[in-house]
Amino acid sequence: MSSLPPDTPEQALITQYKGSKLVVVAYAGTGKTTTLIKYARANPTKRMLYLAYNRAIRDEAAEKFPANVECKTSHQLAYASIGKRYAHKLVPGLSLPTIKAAISCSMKLAREISDTLNAFTADAIDRFMPHHVNGFGTKAELTPEWREFAGEVMLNLPHQSGRQEAIL
Repeated sequence: MSSLPPDTPEQALITQYKGSKLVVVAYAGTGKTTTLIKYARANPTKRMLYLAYNRAIRDEAAEKFPANVECKTSHQLAYASIGKRYAHKLVPGLSLPTIKAAISCSMKLAREISDTLNAFTADAIDRFMPHHVNGFGTKAELTPEWREFAGEVMLNLPHQSGRQEAIL
């Protein structure tokens, strides 16, 4: 591992900390990562979690931190504890052109289908429901083509007290 510069007085407060829990909040470029690397090296028996903003930062941190530090993104942390229960809802690579080609529809309808699928995957409910049809838009934004398509989809769902008629 590379050598690091000596602690500033502010960094020393963290690197020499002996409590049980430590959270460091500071502005970008103030030396948080360097300080935490020093802290991790000074406490090799403590298990630590470094939460990174994105995968690139996580990968860079994983190369710099000692083995007692686990580097993850917030998405990885959430997926590990909650998201994996909904893995069956995830479809990799479902692009608008893929949807358009699969059902021979317009790009606008492909977008509306994509929005509906996004509403479904973001919902805790584990089956498709009429309220997913609105996606993230408003009823006024739905095209007649989408209303017809959604109507066909709704016919194949278990009826929920007439709710699908109100949506379409």
